[in-house]
Amino acid sequence: MNKALRRTTLAVVQIAVASATVSAAKFALMAIPNVEAVSLLLAVYGFVLGWKGIAAALVFCASETLIWGAGTWVVTYFMYWPFLAGVFALLGKTVKPSAIIATVVAFVMTLWFCVLSSLVDVGLTSGNFENFGERFTIYFLRGTWFYVAQIVCNLVLFPLLFKPLTSSLNRLINKTPPLTPPENGSGNGI
Repeated sequence: MNKALRRTTLAVVQIAVASATVSAAKFALMAIPNVEAVSLLLAVYGFVLGWKGIAAALVFCASETLIWGAGTWVVTYFMYWPFLAGVFALLGKTVKPSAIIATVVAFVMTLWFCVLSSLVDVGLTSGNFENFGERFTIYFLRGTWFYVAQIVCNLVLFPLLFKPLTSSLNRLINKTPPLTPPENGSGNGI
């Protein structure tokens, strides 16, 4: 197998595993409203895997749509989750893993998710923009406690787990077998 094919295979596997773990984490916590690990995991994957983290976010969004069907939330998911992974991918290129920076960015991004989901829901469900500000405000305020739960969840998870997870994922990636076969011909050489 040539080097380019091996790299492509490794990238596909990393994207698939990342997306699957995000889905599994979402299912594991779905009984508790707005307590989630999706933000943390996609942030870690974006930070460590770069574009593959963004691809994993897109696969996650597509699989969620296949599982749950279409709704206004699909638009929000496809806008937000790849953007979150992209923001953390840019951070991964510019800063060392930091629980403080990650928590501040996660806080801002979670606030943006709250606003974005309300904007999309009000904009897509009403079909008109008359009195949009009033309708948006009512819709946003109606979801306040769910947003608070999601923000608190991320304010707890990111300081505790972002740095250890990025460190563990980096160690795991660095232990990936080489892309070239061993000199003596033994082993799989993945």
